[in-house]
Amino acid sequence: MAKPVRALEAAEDGVVAAFELVLTPALFGFFGYLLDRWLATGPILLILLTGIVAIYEIWKLWYTLHAKNEDI
Repeated sequence: MAKPVRALEAAEDGVVAAFELVLTPALFGFFGYLLDRWLATGPILLILLTGIVAIYEIWKLWYTLHAKNEDI
């Protein structure tokens, strides 16, 4: 009977990872856009913040999944 709970945990991890992969870079991109408008610098900060956060999120997801697979 414990199998469905384990499956639900895995699904929850996937949903959380998907939201983090999409929403966090989008939020930082929005902040970069606002800063670019305020400083009149063009899309430099938008691209920079979005790129850095996207790379960090991918690294964090890879590191987390790699650590979980080693525990199994």
